[in-house]
Amino acid sequence: MKIKRIVRAVSFICLAIASVIASSYVLAPKGNTAEDGINNPVAHGFLSEPENTLDIFVIGNSDAYSGFSPMELWNAYGYTSYVCGEGRQSPAQSYAMLEDVYKRHRPKLVILETDNFFAKGKSIKSMAVLLNAKLGSPFSVILYHNRWKNLKPGDIFKKPDYTAHCIPKGQWVSNEIQGYFGGEYMIKTHKESVISEGNRQSLESFLRLCKENDAKVFLLELPSASSWNYRKHNAVKRFADDRRLVFMDLNLERERFHLDWTKDSRDGGNHLNNDGAKKVTLFIGKYISENYSIPDKREDAAYQAWHDDYEEYKIMREMDSDF
Repeated sequence: MKIKRIVRAVSFICLAIASVIASSYVLAPKGNTAEDGINNPVAHGFLSEPENTLDIFVIGNSDAYSGFSPMELWNAYGYTSYVCGEGRQSPAQSYAMLEDVYKRHRPKLVILETDNFFAKGKSIKSMAVLLNAKLGSPFSVILYHNRWKNLKPGDIFKKPDYTAHCIPKGQWVSNEIQGYFGGEYMIKTHKESVISEGNRQSLESFLRLCKENDAKVFLLELPSASSWNYRKHNAVKRFADDRRLVFMDLNLERERFHLDWTKDSRDGGNHLNNDGAKKVTLFIGKYISENYSIPDKREDAAYQAWHDDYEEYKIMREMDSDF
């Protein structure tokens, strides 16, 4: 009887695992468009870029996709990059995004935006994202369990085909001008904000994954008058120093790239607009050119599509609508 109970238990576990794997295959998005059901399709636009063609990834929350411009970086330095930004992205989501990146690309440099170190209120979702990333696509039902509502018969046995092309490479292109007219927000103090233990664990997983894939890591805080302060700066500085990581806080470097809060924000100091993003990107590009070995691919015929995308990007920049 004891042996029978063991056999039944093992059989039940195997059946459950098989069901989860089968469900995960069926429910996992087979493309990177919104219609395919993928989370944050713009952030996942890198999936449709030719394999191993992107050398730099910027991962983080809305500060990242508002304040960094891969097309401006390309035009000035010839570096191929992508912004994998998501609104209020948590470190667990950053780790999951990096796992997706390594399915198609081998970046030489990974820039992690640091405001998400202090992400809150997403513990359950973040855990699901982290489990999905760690367990792999056979367990993607954890993340995409709600897709059954919009599932089509043709999706069941369809092979993944990533077709959605993002011309600005993940950037939110915005000409909106709503300036910040408040006072100085970077008031020096010795106090530190708290990075939660859960976020720390996700960050350690993120750094470990970069190390395993021989990617340099660069911690970056983009300008934000409403979401950043000196306490957060101190916490990230300690985190970076303890791990011998580069940390650049652009809120303390504003004069060096002539940021004008009255003109370079799209929403009153929370996020940058096109002009602000260009200033930031050129400043970061100069630092990258002086400290990292990233190839300039502007003369490489295999990257003609980047020149074409830049021309389209310039047209997008001249329009009033946001993208």
